[in-house]
Amino acid sequence: MSLENLELEVVEQYELLGEKRYRLRIKGTSIYLNVSASNEKEALDKASKMIKELRLDRLVKEVFQ
Repeated sequence: MSLENLELEVVEQYELLGEKRYRLRIKGTSIYLNVSASNEKEALDKASKMIKELRLDRLVKEVFQ
């Protein structure tokens, strides 16, 4: 999934305390996001929302590009 030229990849899917969780990484960086979701699409959507809220897209552009 792209977010203003950022790509997310699912690194791991696991269960914690009965909850399905996903670990995602912003490609080209060492930034990982962990989200609770029922499926991969929902995990990607939640991670994209987190990136927007935290303005990580701006940080990645400044630091990694």
